[in-house]
Amino acid sequence: MDRETRDMLLETAGRFFTERSGKEVVNGVEKGVWPADLWKAIEEMGLPLIAVPEAQEGVGGTLADLMALLRVAGEHAVPTPLAETALANLLIAASGGKPASGPSTLALGGDSLSLQGNRLTGRVSRVPFASVADRFVAVVTASGKSTLVVVARDEASVEEDPSHAGEPHGTVIFDGTPVEFATPSAVSADRALELAALMRTMQMAGAADKVLATAVEYCKQRVQFGRPISNFQAIQHMLAELASCVAAMIASAETASRDADEGGLENGGSFSIAAAKTQCSDFAHRVAAISHQSMGAMGFTHEHILHHYTRRLWVWRRDFGSEAFWGEKIGHAFAKAGGDAMWPALTESRYAA
Repeated sequence: MDRETRDMLLETAGRFFTERSGKEVVNGVEKGVWPADLWKAIEEMGLPLIAVPEAQEGVGGTLADLMALLRVAGEHAVPTPLAETALANLLIAASGGKPASGPSTLALGGDSLSLQGNRLTGRVSRVPFASVADRFVAVVTASGKSTLVVVARDEASVEEDPSHAGEPHGTVIFDGTPVEFATPSAVSADRALELAALMRTMQMAGAADKVLATAVEYCKQRVQFGRPISNFQAIQHMLAELASCVAAMIASAETASRDADEGGLENGGSFSIAAAKTQCSDFAHRVAAISHQSMGAMGFTHEHILHHYTRRLWVWRRDFGSEAFWGEKIGHAFAKAGGDAMWPALTESRYAA
């Protein structure tokens, strides 16, 4: 979609999330309450189909459109598998399938997954929204070929293990599980993991931006010794460092999104994605620590919204590869390419890892 249409979509989505995804809804999910009305409204808006071509009954947007939407969702701590479902639908559509309605999630990163005929075996840990999704989407490599598989929730076993943010994550176990859909995949298993990592970097960028705005506003309003604490030099230094971390996260995430979109779904922006996930996951620690420190005890209370974002940053930094995982991949890529490739890789974001 063109820039004007995208801006209109993002503005509409932002207002919608503000009205429908408040702290009561987020807290409710942590107590095990599935926000059915919120999810229904999200589907009615067509948000999970944003990157699916119109020919397959989608919105017809691009990968960049999807990632821009996920940054807005991150800014509102939307406690539904919008990101996972939208990416799953994109993977299905790219492989020639037709996405189904209802929430989906991604069972990626499981090296033990194997497909024998129409049966899937293996287990994947830390699957987001595992206990509430209608289906699991995975990409399996067999005999050097990538196959996209869709498994109905009732056919698999889930060991529930809520994330630190209180969302219904878990380990998914496939034990000769029949798949409801299997087709040669347009993207490899490694590439699917890259796209999921990109998804998380955009959510993290949005959440970090909200954390910065929340901390700055609080420090302007909190009065100590007769003046706002934002006037104290120590607080100003903390907020300046916080702002620099958030700016770096946003810049790296946006660059990765642009490179992935321009380079193509199958392999675009691989190096940028690895760098962005490393950057965002690494800075998530500092963003959470500084924001809580600047807001003191208030930021730790359950009634305040800050923890909705900082706890998600802690979870998202590990999802689909931590900073150590992606940093190691960058290191291996540099070592393989040789010393002469170092400078071009640092100055040209489209360098392929």
